Amino acid sequence: MDSSKLLPISISVAGLGILLFAIVQANKDKNGNAYLNQGTVENSFNAKEIATVLYDAMKEANFTNTDKRKTIFTTLTGVSQAQFSWVIKAFGSRYYNTLTGNTYFALWQSPVKHPLKVWLKEELSDSDYKLLKSNYPKYL
Repeated sequence: MDSSKLLPISISVAGLGILLFAIVQANKDKNGNAYLNQGTVENSFNAKEIATVLYDAMKEANFTNTDKRKTIFTTLTGVSQAQFSWVIKAFGSRYYNTLTGNTYFALWQSPVKHPLKVWLKEELSDSDYKLLKSNYPKYL
């Protein structure tokens, strides 16, 4: 092969490789990092699963509150502020009776949906809620 044709072909192949690498990196940033400024979201993190565990822990009236508190804090251990925003989004607003501390409503009550912030404030003691708020000041 002529050496004058080899150089342009080599440059073209190298340029194509660099372009493909840049596209792959751009897709990783779009899909992998929920908030680029606040760190990466790990593949093992499942906000919907965490939201479900929190809901299951808080949906029934529990007057001892120690198991509920333990479940909430254990579930949120290691969850970053960026990840917590995804948990809030996955939790959404769900029916909660602030009077009884559960998901049941009497015939005269109108069911009302509340976000995770309200659920946590109602379910935890003031000191526990302040502790949680210190970990997630943007969202609580």
